[in-house]
Amino acid sequence: MPIDEHYWRDVIRGEREGRTADLLRGALRGLSVPYGAAMTVRRKLFAHRWPRPRAAGVPVISVGNITVGGTGKTPLVGWIASHLAGLGRRPAILTRGYRAVDGVSDEAAVLRQATGVPVVVDPSRVRGAATAVAGGADVLVMDDGFQHLWLGRDLNLVTLDALCPFGYDAVVPRGLLREPLAALRDADAFILTRCDLVESAALRAIGERLAALGCDQPVLTSAMRPVAVESLDGRSEPLASLADRGVWAFCGLGHPEAFFRMVQPLVRRVLGREVFNDHHAYSEEDMRLLQRDAHRAGADILLTTGKDAVKLTPPAAGVPLRWLRIDVELGDDNAVLAGLIAGTLAGA
Repeated sequence: MPIDEHYWRDVIRGEREGRTADLLRGALRGLSVPYGAAMTVRRKLFAHRWPRPRAAGVPVISVGNITVGGTGKTPLVGWIASHLAGLGRRPAILTRGYRAVDGVSDEAAVLRQATGVPVVVDPSRVRGAATAVAGGADVLVMDDGFQHLWLGRDLNLVTLDALCPFGYDAVVPRGLLREPLAALRDADAFILTRCDLVESAALRAIGERLAALGCDQPVLTSAMRPVAVESLDGRSEPLASLADRGVWAFCGLGHPEAFFRMVQPLVRRVLGREVFNDHHAYSEEDMRLLQRDAHRAGADILLTTGKDAVKLTPPAAGVPLRWLRIDVELGDDNAVLAGLIAGTLAGA
């Protein structure tokens, strides 16, 4: 029987106690060892150019991570694509369309909506790159590209979630790491996300850990900033409109707690919350139960994320449904990232 995603996360975080949880952690550790070894061998083979990564023929900027679940890289991909368009380039975004429903991926839909840039959905990044270039793209932004080694890249950016940067120091399924931490040495720069949700001491500790791993690449910091409240039919309201409202919040994200922590200071009160699995495909029954629970709690609105909203339809009646528009904010590191991109374009 499959393990519930949230139960699994509780187990690997050490929040579940008892003999069953201990046995499960031991079993997961046993499965992690061969997987981690295989991923190490794979990366070394590509490093020795066997097999040889394919060239796209145009500059490729990869944005990826080393952990499963959300690190907040989707807004960053959107920022880079919009920045490139602002430079007069013709960018396209490559994404594999993870857990697409009826051919529609939540990340792809969010990126199209936020940037207006072409988004090519294809599990093969090499094939997707060829499609994008044939369509006129002169620079590619590869979403979730750190482990997709078949396509060569000119700038290799890795995002680290400041709330859980190193995946509990274990490869899946015992931890959240997609591959051993030594892979981070292949990055050209790191971008820490959700830095507004941790103390400065935690950020320093991340930098020290990267240095201990032999990583001396630039480390940029970023924050996710809510900017507006949106309805599913395109109407926008200021954030201040939440101040006197009680909300029922829900999401299907890899790191749901980050969303709830962002919502808390914006509203009068969070009357309830519901967590679904990452990339959840919402059913009519899901929405009926959310409407029921929100109504019983006396909520003024149901509030969710942009990634969830693209999979929903406006309710015909009941508690109004809204989503929180979020932008990435790099502060002084805006110029640093822009410089990395400029150097990549000049050297490609």
